[in-house]
Amino acid sequence: MADWVNRLLAEQKLAPRTIAQYAAGLRYWDTWHQLRYGAPLPLAEATPSAVNSDTLAAFIDDHLAIAVEGRLRMRMTAVLFDGLREAGYNARIDCVAPTTSDWRLQVLQQAHRLLNLRVDRELIRRRKAEIYAIWEAERAALGVPMTVPMSASSTVDTLLRACSDDREGTMDVALILFLRRLTPSQVAELRFSELRPGTTVKDGEELDVVALTIRKPVGEQQRFLPKLFFVGEEATLIKMWGAIRDDEVVQGPDDWFFVRKARGKTSAPLDHAWIAKRIRSLAQQAGLAGADGRTRISPQWLRKAHEREWREQSTMVKVARAAGVSTRSATQLTRVARARPTSTNG
Repeated sequence: MADWVNRLLAEQKLAPRTIAQYAAGLRYWDTWHQLRYGAPLPLAEATPSAVNSDTLAAFIDDHLAIAVEGRLRMRMTAVLFDGLREAGYNARIDCVAPTTSDWRLQVLQQAHRLLNLRVDRELIRRRKAEIYAIWEAERAALGVPMTVPMSASSTVDTLLRACSDDREGTMDVALILFLRRLTPSQVAELRFSELRPGTTVKDGEELDVVALTIRKPVGEQQRFLPKLFFVGEEATLIKMWGAIRDDEVVQGPDDWFFVRKARGKTSAPLDHAWIAKRIRSLAQQAGLAGADGRTRISPQWLRKAHEREWREQSTMVKVARAAGVSTRSATQLTRVARARPTSTNG
């Protein structure tokens, strides 16, 4: 079944890690198609053909979330669900996260590009929002505790939804997520080799993780937490851009994590001015600008808003307020406690 996957990817100049990720996604598609339609995926045929819109819609429908008897499940039939599990997929979960479906749809689009085939990108773009919205609605129906969205979080969510599904949009998503935690200069200077992707298991579910140690921390939050961890959906979205960038790093001389689309054999790293202009443009596309076209959204606003949320929600800050001391004093005391060597009696 997987021979066509190996042949397709072997012909491409892709990094080994990217090949493994794409192969896993395409094998899942092939297995699902075999179980649902009793035939290989059209891409697997001797003369590959495109996956049609009806099949795309069926895949999305099968993986939508639904609350049943106090648990979140996928809407596919029990026979299909059991078949996928017997094949080694979705082993520990009853319902995949929306980012997982998003990633699998992106893998399929990439396979079509490699084969010079057309796929219904508009259908995928339109239904992407539905995948996330239904997931959130069904979780709410179960009474799953959810953080009450603040204005800053809602603004970021609106920005992310405005990003396209192509290379540029995938980079925009990762850029927004990093700008919530880093300054524009730190983002522009970020190297691919500085990131540490991985996974963790929480409540029986495997989650993506991306870790980064800030080389030159700036500000209170960065100095207090110089090691960043993106976990779950944020990490998955960053890895989507990482998979694209991984290929470009292998083929090119530079190791920048963020670069503008390559022209010829060279690609330009980002700078402070370009990042600011890009965020303003995305804010306008997302409808976050006033009648005059101006917007308050900037890279600095994204980070400051995130830091304000951190202060409001941080347990340390709540304890500091209860004790009648300043946040700065609390962070300084915490750093001292962390640095102090421990001793044992004996």
